[in-house]
Amino acid sequence: MALQLAFLGMGGIGRAMSKNLALQGNLKAPIIIWNRTLARAIDHSNQVGSNALVAESIQEAVFKSDIIWSSLGSQEAVLQCFDTILKENVKGKLFVECSTITPEVTDDLSQRVIEAGAEFVAMPVFGEPSMANAALLTCLPAGPAEPVKRVLPFLMGVVCRAVIDLSGEPPGTASHLKLVGNVLILQMIESVAEAHVLAEKTNLAAKHVHSMISSVFPGPFAIYSNRMTSGNYCAPEPLIAIGMIKEVADHVNNLAKQSGTELGAYKIACRHVDMAKKHAGVAGDVAGIYGAVRVESGLSFEN
Repeated sequence: MALQLAFLGMGGIGRAMSKNLALQGNLKAPIIIWNRTLARAIDHSNQVGSNALVAESIQEAVFKSDIIWSSLGSQEAVLQCFDTILKENVKGKLFVECSTITPEVTDDLSQRVIEAGAEFVAMPVFGEPSMANAALLTCLPAGPAEPVKRVLPFLMGVVCRAVIDLSGEPPGTASHLKLVGNVLILQMIESVAEAHVLAEKTNLAAKHVHSMISSVFPGPFAIYSNRMTSGNYCAPEPLIAIGMIKEVADHVNNLAKQSGTELGAYKIACRHVDMAKKHAGVAGDVAGIYGAVRVESGLSFEN
């Protein structure tokens, strides 16, 4: 019997992953997609074509599916969705949760799902939307070995380029690793922003800095360099909403406080996140860190 997949959440990562699952996942039936804003799911389905079907409710998406993936914009959204889901009969289903949430919430959610007779794999990912679209994510599946094994065929070459297999580890281990990785991500964006602002303030052409970054530090460094120099960090629709990044940063800072860890460079990046959020609102983009560094250096937020 062919497995039916569903994907909950049509943010930048969710759209990209569900598209790749639909087109590259060797599915025997169209993937079912759901989003709290129905129009967003319909628009995405139209772009994917006949390989995707829209569910009008989260209950419908879950009821019709065997494996249910989710990538949601906040911890609160994850909990709200699963509160609704777990009111229904979910016995025998497998949930693959890709959102960035705390280890404690991940483990608690996993326990609730298992107690309801279903299976749970925590699988946060590393990579921003353009990388997700090109199937260049790094996936972190964690949980009991058997359900992780069932997810693996949908990963390499379908939604990602690398897998850090945490089979047999508590699900929260994946969320823990994602939070630690966020320290590197935010500091990477901060370092690219500072380099570009220093160049501008000392009359070095941005194109030269971008060429250097692209050659020496390809990948995310180059992607964010392009977003800053092109002005895309001020685009009306963010690729990664700064409100979501602010929530993750709060989780990281709480983890550091609880463990007695001093994150000096990370605190600087967080200060610029707060400045960018104040300028552009929660719907601003994380690359707005560049705008914040510009303002601190006597330039305008926009380039």
